[in-house]
This record gives sequence, C-alpha cells and structure tokens, in this order.
Amino acid sequence: MDVAGWGRLARKPALPALFGLVAAAFTPALAFEDSEHFAGEPLRQALIDRLEGQGAVLDTLPTGVVEDLRTLYDRNDHRPLWIDRTAALLPSAHRVMAAFGQAAAEGLNPTDYASDMLQRRLDAATREGRLDAELLISATTLKYARDVRLGRVDPYSLGIEVDLPDQSFDTAMAVLSVAHAVDQHSALANLAPPHSEYRDLRIALERARAAAAAGGWPTVPAGETLRPGDTDDRVPALRARLAATGEYVAPAPTAGTDGSGDDDAVTAETLFDDTLVSAVEAFQERYGLAVDGVVGPRTLAALNVDADTRVGQVIATMERWRWLPDDLGDTRIVVNLPDYHIEIVEDGIVTRRMKAIIGLEDRQTPLFSSALTWLEFNPTWTMPTSIAYRDYLPKLLDDPTVLDANNIRLYSSWSQDAPQISAQEIDWQEVGNGIRGFMLRQDPGPGNALGKVKFMMANSFSVYLHDTPSRYLFARAHRSYSSGCVRVEEPIWLADYLLQDHTLWPSRRAGVLNGWTTTRFNLPEPMPLHMVYHTAWIDEQDRLVYREDVYGLDTLVLEALEGSAGDETQVASVQ
Repeated sequence: MDVAGWGRLARKPALPALFGLVAAAFTPALAFEDSEHFAGEPLRQALIDRLEGQGAVLDTLPTGVVEDLRTLYDRNDHRPLWIDRTAALLPSAHRVMAAFGQAAAEGLNPTDYASDMLQRRLDAATREGRLDAELLISATTLKYARDVRLGRVDPYSLGIEVDLPDQSFDTAMAVLSVAHAVDQHSALANLAPPHSEYRDLRIALERARAAAAAGGWPTVPAGETLRPGDTDDRVPALRARLAATGEYVAPAPTAGTDGSGDDDAVTAETLFDDTLVSAVEAFQERYGLAVDGVVGPRTLAALNVDADTRVGQVIATMERWRWLPDDLGDTRIVVNLPDYHIEIVEDGIVTRRMKAIIGLEDRQTPLFSSALTWLEFNPTWTMPTSIAYRDYLPKLLDDPTVLDANNIRLYSSWSQDAPQISAQEIDWQEVGNGIRGFMLRQDPGPGNALGKVKFMMANSFSVYLHDTPSRYLFARAHRSYSSGCVRVEEPIWLADYLLQDHTLWPSRRAGVLNGWTTTRFNLPEPMPLHMVYHTAWIDEQDRLVYREDVYGLDTLVLEALEGSAGDETQVASVQ
C-alpha cells in the first residue's frame, strides 16, 4: 500500500454534508444539461473510448486511479467535467488548478497536484490534448480529495499500535462537488476534515510558517541549569529568546538612569531576575512543562526547538486529524497522549480537564477510537504476561514473597479452573520466559494497581482507563510511566459523570466506594472515547501551543510524508 494516497484504502465515512453540497451544486445551468441534444456527443464518445483504455494517458496512472476515474465518469453519464462541448477548457478547470496552488494551507505540497505534463495538456490546442487534460484534472482532484480528507500516510504503515474504524469516502462525489461548484477553492477546502480543531490548525500553520520565514528565534546556549537569582552569561540569550515569542516584555527603564557604562547595569543584564522568571513560567505553562521558573534540560530543549520543526509539528498533527472519524460524538472523552490530559468535550466545548499518565516510550499507549461501555469498581488486576516477564520476574528472582506482599495470587496456568500455587515453591531462575504460562492476579484493595475503578472500552490492545494508587506521579509534568493503559487523575469524578443517569448508582454509590467488593456498572449509553496524538493546537487564549513529541510520532509522520513526496504514482510525476 503506497503512502502517497493513490492506493490507500478508503477509511472515512460517507459525508452527508458533502452530498448536500453536491446536490446544491447540480443546477439546470450545467453545461451538459440537455442530454438528449448533447452537441458534444462525439467528444463524449471519445471520453468513453479513453476510459475503456484507448488512450496513452490512462497508461500513466495507477490501476486504482483508472478505476476511480471510470466510476467518476459513470456517475456523470460519461460527460466531461472540465471541458465544454467544443473541447474548450471551462473556467472551472483554470480555477481548480489555481486552487491546487493553495494546497500548502492544508499542510499539503502544491507540487503534488500540478505538473508540467498537466500544464502542457491544458495548453494543448487539439481535442485529444484537452481530453487528456480532462482526465488528468479529474485524477488530480481525486488524489487531492483523498489526501486532504484521508491523509497521505497510512497510519498502519508506521509500525505503531493504531486501531481506527474502517470507513469509506466517496471520492467520486467529492470530485463532482468540486467540478460543479461555483468556487473551486472553497469546494476543495470543504473536503478537509470538518472539525473546528482542524480548521484552527490552518491558522496555526500560517503562524508557524510566518515565524519560520522571519528567521525563527534565538537559541539559548547549553550549560548548567539556570535558576531564579542566578547570574549567567547565557541570561541575555534567554531573555532574547523569550522576547521573540512574546513571553518576555522588558520593563520600562527607571527614570533618571540610563545604566550606560555602569557595572551594576552589566550585572543586571546577566541576572535571572523576577521579570525573566515570570517569562520562563509563562513559556513553561504554554508548552506543558513543569512551571517552576527553572531552565532545566526539558525547558532548555523546548526553548531551542527551531521554527521549522514547529511547522512540521503542525503539519504532522493535521495529518493525524485526517485519521480520525468525522463524527467524534457530540459528547466525548479525548485523551491527548503528548499533552498528558483527558478532556470531557460537550458540544465542542471542553468542560473538564484532568491529568493522565500514559504509557512509557517502550510501552506506548496506542491510538484508537472506541467507546466506554462499562465500569468496574474494586477490580481485580490480571497481570499481562509482558508485565509479568519484564517487571515481576526480576522481583521474584530477588524475593519470592513479593507476590504475597502485593496481594497477588499465582495460578498454575491460564485455565479457568487452574489451582492457586505458592510462588515460593517455584524455581524462578529456571522458569524464565515460562512465567508467561502462569496467571498472576491481584485482589481488590488499597494497593491494587487499578485502584478503585477501571473504565472499559473495546479495542485490540486490552487498554483501558483506570485509577492508580501511585497518586504522586500526577504532580509531575512529564507523565509517561504506565505500561500502556491510561491512569486517571480524578477517577471518582469521572465515574460519577459517566453514571449520572444510571438509576442504581445514587443508591449504591456509598457502599461500592466504601467497600472492596468487585462491582460492575454498564453505562446507560456508550461514551465515545478517542486516544489521540496532538502536539500542536491553538488554545482558548488564541495561542499556538506545542507539546513534546514524546513517542517520536511527529518524526515518523514527517518522514513518511517526505517519502510520499517522490512516489512515482503521483500525478505530478507522471511523464
């Protein structure tokens, strides 16, 4: 499957809004309105002949594109879309080509949709040349529609754990909507993901590119951690860096002094003073760092990310938005992994944010869309075999009583009727990887790894949300510590929120929360939940904010996009 987009499987749902848009566009004023008296019938037949394989242009296109073209023109009764009855180019042909030149606003590469060959066909005076242009414009529009709606990168090709719903996208309808629109530029823009957050990223990309075009911002030299009150030769560079992005605003000079040639003024220049501390804290808050006014390794690294890299983060985030369903749910839960937060979204408004702990870099929390369907209070924890081998086998080698100390039962196998056995009777040195054949299960209780409640949803990775006894980790800014599941800062609040319409919850709540009996509650309605990876967005204060690429997914996406730029199956490279 190629990452350029031609051969990528359709993944998005049919688009009701798009169908309405197309229906509105088909008016009696169309060039081919009178099918019974179609003056260009020979031209139509020539188009049919080409689509049946009688023409060299189709030989330059991938098989999947040719099939899509045939579907498209079958939908349009085999009438041309971009040329009139005399084979002259319609104004819409010129407009759509001009609109392709604006693809950069979507984080796409305009050169993927315009080529010398296509321009030569557009300029051709012969009927055959214009017929070729007709087909190439349609093929290019098909590609653009897929790229802007579905993305150029197949997420399953990146070697990451991802599980997105199978979806469909009517590319033929998309092309018809563009061809018959009054404004091709607006019609192409309407093909992009419908989410307001994606539209905000267009603005974010414009701002990020403007910053890069202006030369970016100064860097801060490497060195020891800078703390409030320090005097350091790097302080002027820090001040200049924060002034470039607006966090630092120089205080007005003291009346009656200019400080020139004064030793105190030189010292002040290198002093990490209160005004600069406030600027550092503002930067840290904006970039999701620990807000302590200290320029340690993480803050220094964030300060020195260059402007071009920030542009790439916006483009990568736009690409990942294309992987998501069009309908996320009016009310939903969103876990943004690099932000380490869970959000409750109601009618497009974030009504609650709470901290989350996500998977370690080598045990990454996967990306998927699902729905919460049930909660389990006072859960047992059946230990995944990977955790048993990687985490508990070393502990058992050191101390066979570690299971008893943690209220974990050991069973001889994974069979439902397997007997419980004693860990102290096992030669763990000999067992090694064989520990995967044992089942380890932790009873409910204060030390249970899942805490008081877990939140369950269908997915391919046995991942869920849950409480945790390790509450101290929520105080950290970088919260990548779990084995893949997501730990919730406010689990009881979230449980109350999800069960607010459950008829039994009010009467049983106190007993469930005060005891340790395992109890399940099915949700009255499934709650859509999305595990996403957004490293750039515009926040409520209209600021462009970024997050650390904790799993390296920005890099993976951008490398894949770079690889797709030269793919031989692109229209732009057809020779």
